[in-house]
Amino acid sequence: MTINRRDLLKGLGGGLLAGQLSFLPRLVRASSPSAYQALVCIFMYGGNDGNNTIIPLDPANYPLYQQYRGELALTAANADAPLPLGSTSYGLHPALQKTSALWDSGNLSLLLNVGTSIEPGLTVAAYNADPTGPKVPANLFSHEDQRNEWKSAVYQGGSMTGWGGRLASNFAASGNGDVAPMLSFAGPDLFTLASAQEPLCLPATGPFKIYDFAGTYSRTVTAAAAALHSESETRYGNDAIQAVQSLTASGVAASGLINPILTGTSAIVDPLFATLTSSLANQLHAVAKLIAQQSQLAAQTQVFYVDIGNFDTHHDQLFTQNLLLAEFDDAVSAFYAATAALGLAKNVTTFTMSDFSRTYRPNETGGTDHAWGNHQFVIGGSARARTIVGRLPSLNPFGTGPVGPLDVATEGRWLPDFSVDQYAATLANWVGLSHSETLAILPNLANFASNPILGLLNPLA
Repeated sequence: MTINRRDLLKGLGGGLLAGQLSFLPRLVRASSPSAYQALVCIFMYGGNDGNNTIIPLDPANYPLYQQYRGELALTAANADAPLPLGSTSYGLHPALQKTSALWDSGNLSLLLNVGTSIEPGLTVAAYNADPTGPKVPANLFSHEDQRNEWKSAVYQGGSMTGWGGRLASNFAASGNGDVAPMLSFAGPDLFTLASAQEPLCLPATGPFKIYDFAGTYSRTVTAAAAALHSESETRYGNDAIQAVQSLTASGVAASGLINPILTGTSAIVDPLFATLTSSLANQLHAVAKLIAQQSQLAAQTQVFYVDIGNFDTHHDQLFTQNLLLAEFDDAVSAFYAATAALGLAKNVTTFTMSDFSRTYRPNETGGTDHAWGNHQFVIGGSARARTIVGRLPSLNPFGTGPVGPLDVATEGRWLPDFSVDQYAATLANWVGLSHSETLAILPNLANFASNPILGLLNPLA
């Protein structure tokens, strides 16, 4: 009988040990002397309301914004005034003061109205004529479906892998081959999965310890490992035993390298997060500690995945979004400061994703409902300074019809100007993937051949 490690993990039912050891960091490109690079994905669960994250301040659109948003409008007449973005005609949500400072310092770029999109050229009229047609992503406005499409860049038919995992599969494991290039602090999420290599899932707080079959740290852990060994022998035979032992050896080696970093102290990183307690801050603190030790791990290119939520603000949006964006603001600012203090600000790019945006018109419970195109942040020393790619959708005169020319209904659901593929390809290009390698990750990118790379990032010098 022949069994590979992936089949073994499926047979073991995806338990804790399997989930922590399921990376297969072998089918990767050879190491090269290029500089260290890291991508950090922050997924904003629930659908962050981009319409109150980035706000039009020009004389034509700001009054229309106030009319359409009603009780949700952030107005210049009170403490909820948007934060102007330099000399642009846009403003940020008032909770994003530190993010606004990143714009001022040239370490933030913005991508406006990006979303799930199969090919360019879809019009509002064509969508309305056939909203479930072959040119429209499946199950628009559904949390699960749109979240998965954002993470996989597969818009019809579903996917078992994510574009982050597929991207990371091009890079070598670190730590003598035991630390996968895809590291998740939010579990084995779809974004992180690939067919030949899976993520190393790590805790944001607490230890990361894996014990071999002769472990002495805990009788419970040792018993569980022995039971796993016995089950593998019973169901699969010697091939399974060898695979388990191989996985266990890699996992023990990985935990031996990573646990001291996560549980240890960092004189550079720790003070920057000292007053922060949010889940996102804890995750980014752990990421920063690993990046601080990238030389010790002999890491060359890494992809990290973290998340924040819940932005599903069907009610009480002003309070909820303000709270979450304030957590985001604190955590991202501290994380950028950590990369700068480490001398790696240009080597680390942080970017956001979310299920979708939310309707421009509020609902009757102080919130908003599910929409489509959204606005995203790209943060880091390689972000093209004070750059906005795209435009905020323009608004029609206030009335009962569509909110603007890109509204596919009458509530303000924006038909995207840019695709997830273009966004992902821009990030893949920054970490050095060729066009052919990027097409293997994002086959739908071929539909956007006229503009596959967006001007959000400077190449790493």
